[in-house]
Amino acid sequence: MKRIGIISDTHGYLEDIDLVLAATAEQDIDMWLHAGDLGDDARYMQEHTDVPVYAVRGNNDRVQPLEPREQLIPLEDTYIYMTHGHDVSYSNQSGDLIHLGRAMGAHLIVAGHTHRHDAVRVGKILFVNPGSLSLPRDKSGGSFAVVTYDEGQFDVEFIYKQEII
Repeated sequence: MKRIGIISDTHGYLEDIDLVLAATAEQDIDMWLHAGDLGDDARYMQEHTDVPVYAVRGNNDRVQPLEPREQLIPLEDTYIYMTHGHDVSYSNQSGDLIHLGRAMGAHLIVAGHTHRHDAVRVGKILFVNPGSLSLPRDKSGGSFAVVTYDEGQFDVEFIYKQEII
């Protein structure tokens, strides 16, 4: 089983990254994904964890060196497609990105940008937006996600800021 931590839209609030890493320290996370609007947040995260951190550039990211706009990350027998999500329709973000990810052979699609946590399953494909722990625009109070991959199946759990402070 693989465990994938997903965070997005931290906007320089490094104390929130510290909270997330502390809260998941005993969970055997295999990799972290940062879906953009991070400034140097993903690099900060990599300095404070021993697992790989993959990141994409968000619409507010201008720090050198720039992260890629999208990534296709191999995971066992499938792929993870990650982008910030600002280049697709805000109202149909999950649908547009599921279409793109499916075309690339990905079964986990990850995006941020909306600051609203969301999960949509279409067959074996799972779309996850972890929301924003730092500046949420939903009523979650802030969130991130942990996705598990086991025997060809992705499952998601959202973890809320009030649960870890």
